[in-house]
Parts: sequence; C-alpha cells; structure tokens
Amino acid sequence: MSRERKAQPVSRRKFIRAAAMTSGGLALALCAPRSAPAQAVKRGGQLVASKQWTYASLDPHLTSEPEMAGYEALFNGLVRFELVDPKTWEHKLVGDLAESWQQPDLKTIVFKLRRGVTFHDGSEFDAAVAKWNLERQRDHPKAQLVKVQLANVGAVDTPDKYTLRLKLKSDSPSLIRLLAFAWGAKLRMVSKAAMDKLGDEGFARNPVGTGPFKFKQWVTDDRLILERNPNYFETGADGKSLPYLDGLVFRYIPDPTVALVDMRAGSLHVLEWILTKDVATIKGDSNLGIWEMPWAGQILFFGGYNIDAPPFNDVRIRQAANYGIDREGMAKALGFGVGFPYYYPQWGPAALGWDETILKYPYNPAKVKELLTAAGYPDGVSIELKVIAREPELTIGEFVQQMWTAVGIKTKLVSQERLSWIDAVRAKKFQACFWRGNLAQPSVESDSLTISFTCGSPFNWAQWCDKDVDRLMKEAGAAMDPKKRHATYREVFQMIQERAYLFTGIAMPLMTSYRKEVQGLTFDLQSPTFHRAWLR
Repeated sequence: MSRERKAQPVSRRKFIRAAAMTSGGLALALCAPRSAPAQAVKRGGQLVASKQWTYASLDPHLTSEPEMAGYEALFNGLVRFELVDPKTWEHKLVGDLAESWQQPDLKTIVFKLRRGVTFHDGSEFDAAVAKWNLERQRDHPKAQLVKVQLANVGAVDTPDKYTLRLKLKSDSPSLIRLLAFAWGAKLRMVSKAAMDKLGDEGFARNPVGTGPFKFKQWVTDDRLILERNPNYFETGADGKSLPYLDGLVFRYIPDPTVALVDMRAGSLHVLEWILTKDVATIKGDSNLGIWEMPWAGQILFFGGYNIDAPPFNDVRIRQAANYGIDREGMAKALGFGVGFPYYYPQWGPAALGWDETILKYPYNPAKVKELLTAAGYPDGVSIELKVIAREPELTIGEFVQQMWTAVGIKTKLVSQERLSWIDAVRAKKFQACFWRGNLAQPSVESDSLTISFTCGSPFNWAQWCDKDVDRLMKEAGAAMDPKKRHATYREVFQMIQERAYLFTGIAMPLMTSYRKEVQGLTFDLQSPTFHRAWLR
C-alpha cells in the first residue's frame, strides 16, 4: 500500500470528556489565548515563562524530562501534533521538518524533508543529518527515554539528499505518532556539526537546533535565555519570518505560589502546570487566563510499590493499600473543584484498552483489614512512603499518610529533594513512592505507555517487572487491527490492576496560565509553543 500524507488525523472516535471519570461529573471550561488579525500582530518583546522543575541538560536526545518548552523553542522534529477541536480533543499529525510521508508497506516509512533549513550554526539540515540524529537517539547509551520506543527501527537510509527511509523490524501502526510525542520517541533534530565540535557535554550546555529561537545563556537552576532565530523557515501572518518575539526566558521557580505572585505582578507571562488550589485565584484575576488540556490530564497521586521486598512483595498487601485510598475524599479535599478521583494506571478515556468496568479498588477499610489479616498482619503493617519535597506532593503525601494509617497501614512520610528522590528510587531504596503521570494520550495510542510499564523502562519508577505485561505490550504494538490492539491493551490494563503494581488517587486536566497580553500561544499536545506568540 502507498499513502502520502501532509496531515494525518489521529482521532478515531469521539472522545469522552474527562468528567466521565467522576461519579458526579466535572464541567471543564476550555479557553485559549486569542489570535488577532494579521494587521494587529506586534513584533518584538521578550516573553517570560516558568515551570516547577529545571533543565538537567539541554541535549534533547539525552534528557530525562522531554516535556520542556525550551526544547520546543530550540528544536524541530519531523512531525508534530496540532489541535483540531478542543471540544472533542481531536489532534492531527502535521509536518514539521518533514513535508510529507509515505508508508509503502507495513515495515517501511519514508519521509520527504523540508529543503533550505539551516541550524543555528549555519550548517545544513538534510537526510544525512536526520539519519545521524535518529541513530544517535536510538543507540546512545544515555538516551534511555526513547530506546524502548525506537527499538523497532532497524536500518535507516537516505535514497537522496532530502529523503529519509526507516525500515522497521516489525509492523508498527503508531511509530509516526510516537515520533511527534515528547514522552514517546520525539525526534528533535540537533546540529551534527555542533555535536562533532563540542561533544556530548559541551553540546548539553550550548545547544544548536533549527527552532524559532536560538540559545543565548543558561544559568543552571535559575533560567534559560533564548533569542530570536532570524533565519527560521516558517512565516507569520504578516508575511515575515517567524517568530514574532525577540526572545524567550524560561525561569525555574520551584514554588508555583511564588510564580503566581510574579505573574500577577506582570514579571511573568506564562506559568505551566498550575496548582489546583490556585485556579480560583487565577479565574478571579481579569488579567489572567487558563488554558485547560483535559486530553493531557495529569495524575498527581500516581505511584508504585517495591514488589521485590517486604511487605509489598505480597500482592495482598498491595491490594490492601489500594483499597485504603479514599479517592473521593482526596478529590474533595485536594481537588479544589478541578481534581477528580482516579482509579486506573494512566489509561484515560478514549485510549485503546480503556474499560471502566475493570477492577477499581474503591475505598473499603473492611477489605483492607481482611487482606492484611490474610497476609499475616492482623494488627496492621508499617511502611514508608517516599515523596518529592515540593508542592503539591508534600500535601498529598500528608493526606495519604493519615488515610493509610487510619486503616492499619501505618505510614511514615519520607520527603526528599527531587534529584535525591530519583537516586533513591532508582536504587530501589523505597517501599512505596509516588510521582506525577499523564493520562495516556488518545492521539498517540497506548504504545506510549511502554516507557512506563515494561521491565527496565525509564519511567517505570517503581521498577516492577512482569514478563506477561512485556509480552502483551509487544503484541499490542505490532497489531495492525485496532480491535486487536484494544483487546490486548485491555488485557494489560486488567493485569496491572489485578496484580496491584501501581496505585492512583487523584487526577485533573493539565492547566497552563497566562497573562492576557500573550497572544498566539499554541500547544503541541501539552507543550507550549511560542513561535507564533506575541505580546499585545
């Protein structure tokens, strides 16, 4: 078969509202920075944005945090997502550095690349550089995030200067979408010339891409400063080269309450991943707006157990802990009218495999007691819950500590700075821990969950390993029939729930706030993009 595409819709069904996950329903208001007529676009100015976590590296191939707006500003991929309808959550796949693509057979993908694109250092982007980028991201020993997703890519060749051809080891119905997804295998193109000159460590502090903004300065754990790329290949509504802004600053402000004060004062324009407790304040400020992304809902209480050590090596203790979570109470106490109870391991409505009839673990203290007694702990069990020392994790951790202790799972809360938490969890020095996770993106399919659920995958933080899950995830990823993929992913979903490897409690739509003078702000699924943004 031969299919050439310039835009590929990836929505296959009418999406279910996030409110469907709640017992009482939840109305979600969608709003976005408005675009203005072309003649009203204003060029110049510097936009300042912030997030709760910082950059560990500016090398997009080796990062452990791919969902950073600075990468979107510095680099381009082959393809990207574009929102079609915020009411149905429909996104389509569009070209970025690839102008079009074909899939002549089930194991071949051919990209026709954009001509005349240069990196910030003046070197040319072509198929040879694209091939080098893909192979580096697939094969580099430190590129853990994408190794799982790119493992199916075999030979990569360049029939001509602007054609890139991938030969796959097995059939894959979703690899093209994964190449557009930050938590999948997003292939952000970096300058080979710069990498050859600087090496891995030098490039990580002096990045060179093709994006609308180029690197100026990075003050570690403080801010990333970018300036306009005058040679960017896209044009704006006024017929001139994008971007409209002169520069971007990404600040690291670990306390979102402090960041909100700065935004209300006017020194900050965009605040990513706002806290639910701040929603009412933001909506009450006429200078501010909120962009809600229910399709990218985040699970704020999402965690796992060390299943290789007592007491959680006993499935009955894991099940008891799951029954000991009062999700309704958590949503009421911590959701601030936006959060909702969540029962499942990252699957969201409309994602392949979703089935809300699968075991939910409703709050049941009597069942907790029954399971603890059966496991040999009639007087209860003592555990440690490891959390990152920031909000809202600390508040959630205190709530869970009280909740579990009340039903006989006597919980000690252990908080650590984020990097220390990562080191401890990677070393399996924990009993239970939790982190933030995103709902499975319906636009990407459930293949993206491979990096969270398979043995040794980079975002399987609790490091549980089940060969049955691995086998089924591989089968689902290679199945061309959507019904077969759905049924197989549902089997994975059910297996994870019944074996109680993970726990969840509360989720909410991903939200970014902005000052209303910000115009033209767009999102690539959930990452803010600033190439068309301008300041009124």
